[in-house]
Amino acid sequence: MTERDRLREEIGAVWLRLMAVSLPEQTSSLLDYELTLQQVRAFAFIYAQGETPISRLGEALGIKPNVTTGIIQRLVDRSLIARREDPDDRRIRLLTVTAAGLALVDELSGIVLAKGVGLLDGLSDEQLLQLRDIFAAMELRQED
Repeated sequence: MTERDRLREEIGAVWLRLMAVSLPEQTSSLLDYELTLQQVRAFAFIYAQGETPISRLGEALGIKPNVTTGIIQRLVDRSLIARREDPDDRRIRLLTVTAAGLALVDELSGIVLAKGVGLLDGLSDEQLLQLRDIFAAMELRQED
C-alpha cells in the first residue's frame, strides 16, 4: 500500500465518522416519511439531477422498470416528487422534487450544517481557508 493509499483510507475513515455524527437526526426525519433505502436513493438522484425521466432513474439505480414505477409511486404518494408528461414526447414521464421534497432536503441539510458548523468552530482561520480550498478542489473534480 502506498502512502497516498494509506492517507486516502485514513481520510475516508475520518469522513465517515464525521458524517455519522448527524446520522441519528437525519434518519429520524427520514423515518417520519417511512422511506425505504431504494426510495431515498431515488429521491436523492432526482434531487441531484433535477427533472429527469423515469427510465433514466431506473438505469442509474440499476433497477427494473416495474420496480422503478413502484418506488416512484410511493414517493408521489408522500408528495415528495411529482410526475408529469414530457411535452415533447407524451410517452415519457418526467420526475421533479416537490416543495415538500425540498422542505425535507432543507431539514436534513440544516441538521448536517448545524453539526458541521459546530465542528468548524474548533478550527483556526488558516485551517478553515485550507478546508474551503480542499472542498472547492473536490467540487471541481466532481464536475469533470
